[in-house]
Amino acid sequence: MIGRLTPFFLPLIVVLAQEDVLEPIEVQGIARPANSPEIIVFDRQDIDASPSIHLDDLLRSNPSFSTYRRSGSGIAHPTSQGVSLRAGGTSATSRSLVLLDGIPLNDPFGGWVRWNRFSLSDLEAVRFGRKGAFASSAGSITLRSRRPTDKPIHHLGLAGGDVHGFSVHGFTATTTSQEDWEATVGFRMEDYTGHPVIRASQRGLVDENAWSRMQAARATASHSSPFGRLTMSFSGFDEHRGNGTPLGRNQGHGLDWSLGLENEGAQITLFGQERDFASLFPKVIGPKEDRGEEEVALDQFSVPGSSLGFVNKHSWEAGEHNMGLALVALRREGETNEDAYGKRRIAGGKQSQVGISISDQWRFADKWKLATDLRTDWLRENDGMRKRWNLASGTVLEEENFPNREDLEIGGSLALSRKLSKNLSTHVFVRTKVRQPTLNELYRPYRVGDFSVSANENLETERVTGLELGLNWNASERFAVSLNLFHDWLHDSIANVSNPAIDQENNATRCNLDDSRIKGLKLSIEWFLAKELSLNLHGLLMDTEVKNSLENPGLAGNRFAQVPKQRTTASLLWSPSPWELRLDARHESERFDDARNSRLLDNCLDLDISLSRRFSKSTRMFFTVNNITNEEIQTHRSAEGLVYVEAPRNWLAGLDWKF
Repeated sequence: MIGRLTPFFLPLIVVLAQEDVLEPIEVQGIARPANSPEIIVFDRQDIDASPSIHLDDLLRSNPSFSTYRRSGSGIAHPTSQGVSLRAGGTSATSRSLVLLDGIPLNDPFGGWVRWNRFSLSDLEAVRFGRKGAFASSAGSITLRSRRPTDKPIHHLGLAGGDVHGFSVHGFTATTTSQEDWEATVGFRMEDYTGHPVIRASQRGLVDENAWSRMQAARATASHSSPFGRLTMSFSGFDEHRGNGTPLGRNQGHGLDWSLGLENEGAQITLFGQERDFASLFPKVIGPKEDRGEEEVALDQFSVPGSSLGFVNKHSWEAGEHNMGLALVALRREGETNEDAYGKRRIAGGKQSQVGISISDQWRFADKWKLATDLRTDWLRENDGMRKRWNLASGTVLEEENFPNREDLEIGGSLALSRKLSKNLSTHVFVRTKVRQPTLNELYRPYRVGDFSVSANENLETERVTGLELGLNWNASERFAVSLNLFHDWLHDSIANVSNPAIDQENNATRCNLDDSRIKGLKLSIEWFLAKELSLNLHGLLMDTEVKNSLENPGLAGNRFAQVPKQRTTASLLWSPSPWELRLDARHESERFDDARNSRLLDNCLDLDISLSRRFSKSTRMFFTVNNITNEEIQTHRSAEGLVYVEAPRNWLAGLDWKF
């Protein structure tokens, strides 16, 4: 470990040599919440101050964000990293789109997201939104990349720890120019040491650390032309992972590109994705309590996927109205190739989405604002197929070619806000949105241990209709409160529905639940207790329920899988210059691991403490202890009773250098 961290300690000599007098930190006050369903959740200052090195760890400080399981992206299997804002789904698939500068980044085949590919130094802000140009049932997470400014930007970050291993990230940008080229380059490399993922009392000879190695980079270039500013971007990643046993491995790589033209009131972007993924799934053999030997149960040796898309946005003013028109088109295709016990399966297909939306923001009175959005989406699935054959004899065991399907969906949203006084405002937000099933949900069956899930090529489009009431009170420059009540009705939400027959509980099929619902409350408090002391507190209450399921009526009344009733985050920051002491707490109530509500995961409290010091305006060092109470944070309970866990207590040290 010391040898691997040597590059981390060498820059300390440079840091200490550059120490200079720092200006006292000045409290800037609280940014007033916008009367909109979309707000900036994290800006550049928040990102700089965070001790997190992974984007998902940063976003978890807001309880609206969660991936399907509690596992962090350093060790989580990529297929379990789907995201749904505010518990918007009934399975592991993402219900929220992740967009970078308006471009979707979710995997074309399965919809999951590789959170550890992002360099935090490459991001300017993160927004959580309830609407967007592309169809999604649980809103979007919009990442805005850093742009050139009037001064060059150079940023280098190093971090190392007993679980985190070693990572380095960087970002550089030219100055802004109206006549010459502008360019940015960002990168991230990480060797994540990891940790065992099975509860200590259940581990056997086959259990080892789950780990990952990630390399990612992104570059942009832009230039002014007579038609507007032309921007090109290219990004890619290559990752290898160990899943906690010698045979359990997965790897993936990808490329994203975009070409855009932007001028006053108009934006046109063409973009594409290329992905490939492979995963080896082992099975423990022999006495299960010994966990002494394993064999390959499934070799998913190639999952290629690609997408090609187009965005055309226009905006203009018409009197008191700010109008917007967006036309989007997205084409995805992908397949899985896998071997299991002498048999090979290939399954996949293609799908298309064409959407048009028109929006209007109207300030029809001094204190009133009305924002409307109306959209239509044409959805299509074609060339769906599934084939399985015996590798030795070539005998075809299964071969299906599924009929093409088309669907036309209408949706939209309406937000009405009013400023009640100088410091008090309120809003009401109504929406109805849809999500197209992923290629993975439609065509690929899978098995994990004794639990199997069949694909369903007849899945219908999901629809969510929601109502939200909000109140924002900025009592002073040092204290602000926001309260949101919400109720979402889900129709045809996709879930892994188990067979209700006796002794068939571990055989499930992806099905549309007829009706489900989510209702809850979110409370946020920002409080500057003193000149150098601040508190951020966020709480989310969620009551989820399956109302009706024709395939398994026994699911009615159950809670959603992997959704707790309560999630709370708090951050206490004390910043006597040049020091900064930060305590982060995340508490979550118990949650069920499965749709049958038969396997319960305990509640958990995760406490992290971080100490940082600025040696100059451009240099900061930090030291963090994560999970200081060594809490057992349960992430999964298998049908066989195995308990999977997050990282135990661990440390992380880092250096950020801007020059």
